[in-house]
Amino acid sequence: MTCIRQRAKSPQQKALRRQQILDAAAGYFAEAAFEQVSLNDIAQRVGITKAALYRYFRNKEALFLALYHQQMERLIEHGEQLPVNGDAAIICAQALAQEALFCRLNAILHTVLERNLSEDEARNFKLGLLPLLQRFATLISRWLSISVAEAVELLLHIQQAMIGCWHICHPSKTVAAAIAEPPLTLFRLEFASTLQQHLSWLFAGYKASHRHRPADNPPNRPDSTADTL
Repeated sequence: MTCIRQRAKSPQQKALRRQQILDAAAGYFAEAAFEQVSLNDIAQRVGITKAALYRYFRNKEALFLALYHQQMERLIEHGEQLPVNGDAAIICAQALAQEALFCRLNAILHTVLERNLSEDEARNFKLGLLPLLQRFATLISRWLSISVAEAVELLLHIQQAMIGCWHICHPSKTVAAAIAEPPLTLFRLEFASTLQQHLSWLFAGYKASHRHRPADNPPNRPDSTADTL
């Protein structure tokens, strides 16, 4: 990517500078905990001052949320290239596992959302999720042969499974060292296969419950589910 040495002035230069900041942030968030990521380090990697970075993102939380949007879009674009036919749990789990940065960000999303955000920023983040949620639900509906509304309802549970599996499969360095040898190796879990198993159970249970759902008990409204993501 071309580096802009002077201050970005045109809309194209500003868009490029914003993307440079996001690219640099992705490198740091992929390796470090949220608390350890420094805006000063990100600015230095881009080749700008911290004050210049603040013209694009007012704090680390705002930068995190913009990166989350971007990574979710990457996930969906990847999922849209996958075959429709096949085991839905395998397809979904593989799509998620191959976007490790999104899964990592997703695992701490709710913690970050509680910090240092204005009401307008929180609302705008949620509004930005709605079209992505719709596209993701469309993928789920194709993989499972269910309606998009039903897929939106199911996404909340996929979100919960993904967060839980990520945390249990990525313990702290201390815990990882403690379970490195038998008999504690049974606690060592691989993310993609663990998530796939959870999704297999989740999808099977969802289909079974849906078959017995009364006609007067429709799925939750998509906008109510979107508010939890």
